[in-house]
This record gives sequence, structure tokens and C-alpha cells, in this order.
Amino acid sequence: MLSEFLKNKLIHFFKLLDQDGNGHWQLEDFSEIAERLRMEFGFTYESKENKFLVDRCVNFFYKLLGNISHSGEQTISEGEWLKYADRALVNSSNPESLDDFIEFMVGFFFDLFDENHDGYISAEEYADLFLIYKIDIKYSAKAFINLDINRDGRLSRTELLYAFETFITSDEKETKGNWIIGFWQKG
Repeated sequence: MLSEFLKNKLIHFFKLLDQDGNGHWQLEDFSEIAERLRMEFGFTYESKENKFLVDRCVNFFYKLLGNISHSGEQTISEGEWLKYADRALVNSSNPESLDDFIEFMVGFFFDLFDENHDGYISAEEYADLFLIYKIDIKYSAKAFINLDINRDGRLSRTELLYAFETFITSDEKETKGNWIIGFWQKG
């Protein structure tokens, strides 16, 4: 069973992707993410870069839809997300399914925000993530520093894999992975 702390983190994550705030993940939420990225990066609608963003976001949503049991035709509720997280991520007897999910999630974000395709997320690219997901930008720099384990001024895929894994599985309040989406704790 999810601890209250872990449940709160997972709800916060859910709400970041629920762009319209209606309590469900829908294709429209991920289309909105692609549009926000297109505008932030200055891509035209017809550009191959925009096509990549749209395809990546749509495919990501449909993969989530295929993995998470849901009662809606094309939606995933917050409760369905939490049930999935509890069963498949936190209390899974199959560590490979957890690893696959973490790689899937980090791969999605990494590919979208590694704008220059150098294999790393710079502080500027990481700040773009905050802007796109409407995370308070004032926490971007501190979050970046907390996640940059080797202090080389950039985030590797490995650093983000570790951060996301600790974010979605750890009850430790002081773990640096909790900063992956900025400061979110209440009180």
C-alpha cells in the first residue's frame, strides 16, 4: 500500500500531466504538452521537429493507456494512476517492470527536453521543463543542482533515471530525487 508521502508525490506528478486539471489523463493533455513545447522551442506546425513532439506525446499517452487499467474509454483517472503505481511500481514483485516503466518515463521527458540532442539536459533545457509543466520556475536551479550528482553542470540520462526511481518509490523525504519536479511538498 502506498504511504501517504508517496501517494502525495504521485498525485502531484499526475496533476502536472493533467494539463486541463479535470482529474483525468486524456489525449488532449498530451496534445497540449506538445503544443506548449512547439511554442517554447519556436517550431512551426509543419516542421519535422513539431511532428516529432506530437508523435512522441501521442505515443506516450497511448502507451500509458495500454499499461494502466482504466474504466474510461480514452482516459486514466487519478485513482487508476495510483492503483497502477501501487501495484506495478511500488509493490511489484518484478523489478524489470519497474525498470521498464522508469526508462519509459525518463525516456519520454529526456527526448523532449534534450533540445540540442547532445545526450544531456542542460540547466536551460531543464528550466524549459518547468515552464512547459507550469512548475514554479524559482525552484528550477535548486532542483537541477540536487539532481546533478556528479556536479558536471548537466543531467545525464542515468542521473534522471536514478532521480525518477527514487521519486516514485522512496518514502525518504530528504532524497534528492524528490526534486525532479521542483519543490512540491505542502507545509
